[in-house]
Amino acid sequence: MPSHVLYPKVSLERATGKIARWMVAEGDKVRQGQILFEIEDDKAAVEVEAPADGVIGQMTEADHEVDVGDSVALIFAAGEAAETKRLQQSAPPPQAEPKAVIVHSAGRARRDPNPTPLARRLASEHGIDLTGIPGTGPRGRVQKVDVLATLGQATAKPISRPATSASLAPLHAVWLRPAKGTPTALLHGFSADINNWRGMLAGGQVESPVLALDLPGHGRSTRDIPADFDALAAQVEASIMAEAKGPAVLAGHSFGSAVAARIAARGVLDVRALALFAPAGLGPEMNTAFIDGMLRAREVASLKPWLLELVADPAVISEPFLRAAAESRRDAGLIEAQRAFAARYFPDGTPTFSIRKDLAGFEIPVRIIFGKADRILPFALTRDLPGNVALHAVENCGHMPHLERPKLAMRILAELTRGA
Repeated sequence: MPSHVLYPKVSLERATGKIARWMVAEGDKVRQGQILFEIEDDKAAVEVEAPADGVIGQMTEADHEVDVGDSVALIFAAGEAAETKRLQQSAPPPQAEPKAVIVHSAGRARRDPNPTPLARRLASEHGIDLTGIPGTGPRGRVQKVDVLATLGQATAKPISRPATSASLAPLHAVWLRPAKGTPTALLHGFSADINNWRGMLAGGQVESPVLALDLPGHGRSTRDIPADFDALAAQVEASIMAEAKGPAVLAGHSFGSAVAARIAARGVLDVRALALFAPAGLGPEMNTAFIDGMLRAREVASLKPWLLELVADPAVISEPFLRAAAESRRDAGLIEAQRAFAARYFPDGTPTFSIRKDLAGFEIPVRIIFGKADRILPFALTRDLPGNVALHAVENCGHMPHLERPKLAMRILAELTRGA
């Protein structure tokens, strides 16, 4: 017999409700405890888990009113034929309610006006600034109906964050591992590109999809540099949302880690976890000679000494790695773009951004992976991290822990995506 997925009781006052969105599709294989769908409640985002392993089918459409206790899907065990037609009205056999996981504000840092997750997504889709919108929910919380009312009155205000024409340009993105499930978006560091992650991905199997992006002024993305750090985060955020719908795990290296943290703090993208490899933005100290050296170097012979600064083990910087780096540095327009990038975000060798306040506000899992032998950003920057952040202090490892310890990096990502 298939297992029924029941709509849970999440409020004493309500006998009916709606599924805000499904996290799986008809015919997907699911595991017991995997998040199946999300409910928008006035007090919290409610995630409902699978009661059994199997193949999901006969799913009730999202935004359709159902009674508490109704069966909204079936999970077919191995050998059972899962029909693909939608669930017909029928009384399911008595069964325990599914486990509902309540995540306040969808697991993100709270900030006024503290909208519900569905209201936040709707506002983002329509370019609405939630500041100043009167909320009708408990304690003035902005709900879906409040955003819809704003749309109906045609009074939507543009988002007030810094933006330029460059902030609207989509970035180059590649799916390095296509699959089903919650995707991981990868953001590289200064002077690198998408290919920076390929060595890490060789360190283990991934069950979830992996998306990699070139930052502005890097790889095949636009050479225009956003006006400030928040504008860059908004541009990266929009590019991820154009490729991946729904929640995501973010992983970054160095500058890319700082961007990932800022995106999660902004609360527009539904970020479920962060893996930050040697993150910039923990303090003002950095190896300014490295930045200057990378901007000057063009050939293998001049690049090699600077690239060796990145690692504790010289063997990590292989000949193919060197040749690929040198080939990319022959693009004069790319170098000029990165020179402008460095001048904007690390003028005089000092980062203009900090992610410490961002980190302190997170309720989602955050892992920082930092090499104790890092010669680009000193390991001492990891002192006094907020208590909600887990630190992996890696011995005999430099500034590229995702390449120097690929198996560790892949294990951490697997743990985060399973929990997402």
